[in-house]
Amino acid sequence: MAARKTTTRRSAAKKKTAKKKATRKKKKAGRSVRTRLEAELPASLAEFVRQVTARLNRLEKQLDKAEGRYRREWTRTLKNVSRQLGRFEAEGEKRWKKLTDSPRRDAVRLLRKLEKAIEPTKGKTTRHKKASAR
Repeated sequence: MAARKTTTRRSAAKKKTAKKKATRKKKKAGRSVRTRLEAELPASLAEFVRQVTARLNRLEKQLDKAEGRYRREWTRTLKNVSRQLGRFEAEGEKRWKKLTDSPRRDAVRLLRKLEKAIEPTKGKTTRHKKASAR
């Protein structure tokens, strides 16, 4: 029978905690919106001003960080675009050189032929001089 008494004591203890929980819930549910707001608000206006100021300062810092992040992002994007533009320009130069290389070579070849045709040959003049000198 002693065992039964302890179990009844345990169940009685459980009942008490269950009752306490139920009354706590009722108290919490019974609070009006006004009482909850009063509990959340600081007691003095000065304390409220301090809290609001601190929150505003925090918000301002967050905005500054976000602004800096966007500024860095814009800078990074601008650098990437600049690099791409440089690549396109270099590629265009290569293509331009490719297109103009053969005409340039042809022009140089023609100019050399023209120079050879225009200038007097050294071998012929030296022979003439030698032949006339004899």
